[in-house]
Amino acid sequence: MKINYIPLAKAKELLTEASKERELDEVQTAALKHVSKFSKVSADKAAKLQKELESLGLDEMLAVKVIDIMPTTLDELRSILYPHVQNLEQDLGNKVIEIIQKSR
Repeated sequence: MKINYIPLAKAKELLTEASKERELDEVQTAALKHVSKFSKVSADKAAKLQKELESLGLDEMLAVKVIDIMPTTLDELRSILYPHVQNLEQDLGNKVIEIIQKSR
C-alpha cells in the first residue's frame, strides 16, 4: 500500500469541504482547527510548491514537510530534512529557500 503525503493546506481544504457536506466528528473538528492554525499557504500554492520541490529531487514526504514548515534559513531547512538528507548541498538548499520565499 502506497502512502500519499499531503500538505496541511490540502488537509484544510479537504476538511473544509467535508464540513460543508456534513457535521465533522470530534477528531475531524480538532484536525480542522489545527490545520487552519498552522497551514501557511493555500492548497493551490502548496501543490505548486510540492511539484517544484520534487523536481529538485526531494521526495514527496520531505517536500510536504518543507511546505508545512516553510523554513526561512538554510539551518532550518537542514533541521527539517535531517536525518533523511544528512549532507544538504548548499546550492540545493538555497534553491529550496528561494522557491519558498517566492511563495510567501
